[in-house]
Amino acid sequence: MIETIVWLIFAGILIWLVLLVVAALRGSPRTARVLALQREVDLRLTYKRYMQIYPGARMSYEDYKKLQMRSAYRKAVSSTKIKRMVR
Repeated sequence: MIETIVWLIFAGILIWLVLLVVAALRGSPRTARVLALQREVDLRLTYKRYMQIYPGARMSYEDYKKLQMRSAYRKAVSSTKIKRMVR
């Protein structure tokens, strides 16, 4: 009787761990969309501030300006709604 209960608890923990791993590997497409939108919003920031937020972005000032021109901010969002631009 006790062996059955222990086995069921072990199986439940194992299944729970497998589900966590599958969920982590799958990722969330919504998260990717939110990150892309946030990066697009951040293109409105100055070069210095952008490089502080994304230190791994290794680009020159000219490249940053080209990136701003190429992917222009499409949605009209007030700068007061962008938390990183509010003082």
